Amino acid sequence: MREVLRRAREAGVSGAQLETAYDNTVAQGLYEAEGFVREQFHVYFHDLGAGTFAGA
Repeated sequence: MREVLRRAREAGVSGAQLETAYDNTVAQGLYEAEGFVREQFHVYFHDLGAGTFAGA
């Protein structure tokens, strides 16, 4: 992770974003220890291949 961040910084990238499961506190702790800041939003995903489309 540190190498990716180093390379991104050298390339002029303005930031990096990660996602974890809501209850994955181990990963969240690691990311926060590396300087990531938790944002206050949730990401949602709908699997269109599962045959669960509303109205189908």
